[in-house]
Amino acid sequence: MTMAASLLPQFWYVVAESHEVTADKVLARQVLDEWLACYRDAQGQVVVAQDRCIHRCARLSSGSVQEGKLTCRYHGWVYGNGGQVECIPVEVPGSANPGSANPGSAGVPPASVPTIKAKTYRVVEQEGYVYVNLQVGLHTPVKPRSLSEVGPANGRVLRGVVRLQNRFQNSLANCVENYIDVPHTAYVHHGIFRKPKGEALRTTVTRDDGEVHIIYHGEKVNLGTFGWFLNPEGKEIVHTDHFYAPNVTSVHYHLPCGYRYSITSQSIPVSAMETLVYTDISYDFGFWTAFAGWLVRREAQKVILQDIDILNEQGRSIEKYGERFYPTSADAIHTLTSEIIDGLKDGVAPSKLSIERQEITFCV
Repeated sequence: MTMAASLLPQFWYVVAESHEVTADKVLARQVLDEWLACYRDAQGQVVVAQDRCIHRCARLSSGSVQEGKLTCRYHGWVYGNGGQVECIPVEVPGSANPGSANPGSAGVPPASVPTIKAKTYRVVEQEGYVYVNLQVGLHTPVKPRSLSEVGPANGRVLRGVVRLQNRFQNSLANCVENYIDVPHTAYVHHGIFRKPKGEALRTTVTRDDGEVHIIYHGEKVNLGTFGWFLNPEGKEIVHTDHFYAPNVTSVHYHLPCGYRYSITSQSIPVSAMETLVYTDISYDFGFWTAFAGWLVRREAQKVILQDIDILNEQGRSIEKYGERFYPTSADAIHTLTSEIIDGLKDGVAPSKLSIERQEITFCV
């Protein structure tokens, strides 16, 4: 995935969950084809560095971390706070290195010079996630979008939360569109979440400045295995789906009985055909909320594994035959979303795309 003209690197991406980054081990991750080494320095701050020792180009992620100091396993260079080189074992203190003073060339500066650093990136830690920004630009938000901004409507905080992490062998766009695709649920998740009934579902879709919002009208039944619990009286539910460029989707259900649940996914483009997805499921089932965590986790992971299976299959087919789709009217949601992501890849800001409002009806 080339970053030359792409605007994608200008956004924030989850690089890890906070608990995964510690001061006693180095975590290897990849975002937009960039190799990253993540650790906490002696001050407890997260350092996300290019996974490359500036001395002889070994991978920092294969090194070791002790008390917030990362040691490269090739020649023992030690990196500390903010990626600063704190020790070059081969150097005699106070001596000058005969090589160039440019750390990117054959030599290194004298060990006493405190300006040798690994290439590091901007980091923000919030809501249990570590976010990285690979390239500051005109489209870089001051900080990552808060989960509360894309969570349940009206600012209501749901009492139960489950967090999952899964890897897909498919593109960012194909993963994102899957999470806000209703028709596939009746087939891929048959029985667990909907069944094919041929019922018409009217939908309002809007797109404006990098956001796509979908409102479903007249949805009452066909909620799958737990429909009897979620909507026992079969009244109309409030169901909305949302996409926020470049990689966040959020799905909300507000049931007539007062129950609510919300699924927010952050898709991290590891490479062109690999995506790491962090999913937050929040829910409020009244009295049953305190007992529902294990069941929510089990059923959500079961559904995600089914999505992984079909998306990985789609990814293999695309790699063999190319990405040639035959769109239908129900695919308008995917088209509007993919245009945003494809535009960002090509250096086109979402604000340059047309504002859209469409009414579509499809059968589920």
